[in-house]
Amino acid sequence: MKQKMYVDVNEVCADWGVSRAKGYQIIRKLNQEMLKKNPSLIVLNGKANRKFYEENCYGGCK
Repeated sequence: MKQKMYVDVNEVCADWGVSRAKGYQIIRKLNQEMLKKNPSLIVLNGKANRKFYEENCYGGCK
């Protein structure tokens, strides 16, 4: 099965064992960090880029 380009709050919550509110906080922080590195990127509220998520939360491997 092909992975989606973005992770959503359900996946973040499952990976980290946190509440939905905390999951959304994690996604918001990741999107802010991604925009700091490249302000011209498009981000979606409630979703984080999978590659950026894995690099920053798992050191690049999952």
